[in-house]
Amino acid sequence: MTCFKLCCRRDLFAFPYPVAIWKEPPRSIEVVRDLVESYGIEQIYTVGDIVTTNFLKYSLAPTSAAVDGKTRRGLKIDKPTFFRKTIEVYNPPGYITEEAWIAVEEAVRDNVMIKVNGEEDMLSLAFIKLAPPHSVVVYGHYMGALIAIPVDWYRDAICKLFEYLEKC
Repeated sequence: MTCFKLCCRRDLFAFPYPVAIWKEPPRSIEVVRDLVESYGIEQIYTVGDIVTTNFLKYSLAPTSAAVDGKTRRGLKIDKPTFFRKTIEVYNPPGYITEEAWIAVEEAVRDNVMIKVNGEEDMLSLAFIKLAPPHSVVVYGHYMGALIAIPVDWYRDAICKLFEYLEKC
């Protein structure tokens, strides 16, 4: 069983790890495109409605994505039709439920849109832990940055955050 609950040190999870791009789209997407091309990134996983929409809008299609149908800016986002398969999961704020974990396991193997009933934010950790080599996980930071995490470089360090999660 794989289920995690945020129990302490929420501040560590709000830190903008490690490549923070403080540019608006399309420039932020261009920076990620440069990262992908320069370092041989083969898989892109996006977490968040705005991030996923912008990647598709500016022609840098993610391999898979997780969205929850909500944005901090209150924007209405159309469900992207780019993905081969959609998996719906329940994942409350501060959790990575077992069904969400299983969905991410499938998403790193195929072209999947994970539609989260609840909150998708913590799924970035699951993507970082499960993504194959030569991948990048991208999500939006609440202060406005686009965060890109090349997993080959940062997986070990970021996975230490699992020490602050309780098994559930």
